[in-house]
Amino acid sequence: MKHLWLVLLLLTSACAKPMGGPLVPIATDPDVVVSLARIRPMPTSLQARFSVNIDLGEKNYTVPAALLLDQPDRFRFELYTPFGTPLATIASNGQAINVWSQRDKVFYEGPDASAVLERFTGGKIGIDDLLGIFTGALPMADAEVLSVGRTVFERGGVAIVMLGPDDIRIRAVIDPRTGMVRRLRVDPPLGGDSEASDDDEPLLEVRYEGLVRQEKAVLPSRIKVFLPRVDWALDIEVKKWKVLNEAPSAFELKAPPRAAVRDLRSTLEEMRP
Repeated sequence: MKHLWLVLLLLTSACAKPMGGPLVPIATDPDVVVSLARIRPMPTSLQARFSVNIDLGEKNYTVPAALLLDQPDRFRFELYTPFGTPLATIASNGQAINVWSQRDKVFYEGPDASAVLERFTGGKIGIDDLLGIFTGALPMADAEVLSVGRTVFERGGVAIVMLGPDDIRIRAVIDPRTGMVRRLRVDPPLGGDSEASDDDEPLLEVRYEGLVRQEKAVLPSRIKVFLPRVDWALDIEVKKWKVLNEAPSAFELKAPPRAAVRDLRSTLEEMRP
């Protein structure tokens, strides 16, 4: 069961209204589309409820979940049983990432969030990049853009390739009307002058379906996340997005009395495939 919160941390969205209002002009200049993605309006605080299917190869779970995020780096994930009782909670106040497994009565402490993420991902991946997966945001917005308008990875939008940490390649397809990412792929470092293609096995791939408008924000209604190298997949169907004027004070997570306390960073390293 601990794998449930591990998968969510790795990444770390309906019955909402369909998009309405006037048609938005479609940008035709690829460089303009990239700029649109980088300045895309996004509420500071968001709340979502969704159903998530977690496929771990040998095990498969479908559970209700809730997300509270406060941009850029505070969040709270909650997983529930089908009967609504808590399974696990993951929270970050921007400095620490902590996990409380209600089912196992174990509290995992991660006082240094950047160290936890770097230890597991092997790169300078920030909390904001993990949260961006849920909103269809372009990750690492300041990363160097290697190419724009490539067709090999294009699926109904403008395809770009960016240089990420440790020489990884980040490929994204951007919706020219909204600036939302429609497809995201993270490839391992390349040797020499090699170029990645759809035939290569990525480190991470995310596909988005549907569009939902919440005030000035446009958000995905379904998110499919794939981790091919460990044969894991996550399928998120959002039931409701809600924009908050101000996020509640729900990002501090402390060990309950009599809980077994373990180090999150070392636990993740032990679980790493």
